[in-house]
Amino acid sequence: MADVPILEFDPDRRAIIEPHDWHSPIEGIARRAVITWMRDVFDDLVEQSTVVERHRFVAESADIPIWETVVDGTPLVLVRSDIGGSVSAGVLEVLIAIGCDTFVAVGSSGGLTDQYPPSTVVVPDATIRDEGVSYHYLPPRRTVAQDVSVQNALRRSLDTAGLAHTSGSLWTTDALFRETPAKVSARIDEGAVAVDMEAASLAAVAQFRNVRLGHAVYIADTLHGDEWDPTALVMPDRAFRRSLLDAAIQACIAV
Repeated sequence: MADVPILEFDPDRRAIIEPHDWHSPIEGIARRAVITWMRDVFDDLVEQSTVVERHRFVAESADIPIWETVVDGTPLVLVRSDIGGSVSAGVLEVLIAIGCDTFVAVGSSGGLTDQYPPSTVVVPDATIRDEGVSYHYLPPRRTVAQDVSVQNALRRSLDTAGLAHTSGSLWTTDALFRETPAKVSARIDEGAVAVDMEAASLAAVAQFRNVRLGHAVYIADTLHGDEWDPTALVMPDRAFRRSLLDAAIQACIAV
């Protein structure tokens, strides 16, 4: 037993509760899926598209529809998750259980350096595991890598859409109110350019389940000045966010 419970990784592939105990494969379900947390533009997309509800992720406080549509002739699943690594990992597990195997996730983040202004998209090379979920899927280490092929598809799609983007590390944390100056400084020294709450968790689930997943975030609020600047977080550019979601969709159907 480790001194710290979160480091007590168990490699047993079988858990007492498995996703397929609650969620069975759905015949003919699209194999590609886009996951986002951007509620406004996701709701716009669903309202403006021809979609069919194929399933639901239901828990004590969550009721998340799983939609299916067709984009440029390619069937595609669309899901808006609640924020946080735990619920997002649960959504990903359900999508895998019903038959999806290729994913693009896209959302917002906090910028850690003034080198990259708000609305810069980060397509991370690796994600720093400062959350809890990933330690139940992979042995302890500082980072989890992203799927190179899906990340490259995201970069190509962003280029086509004319959206500025960069690489680097992404820092995932569970505790949005504990991003202290010392921690921010340490993560910058590690090469992190932004912080989010889901990427490491999703990457770990994807590796454990042997599916492909790419992830991109845009910089909204910034944590690198003397004070927190939430401007782009509380007053988001809706047109930009829709362009980013559309780029994620195009990457998912192209990969």
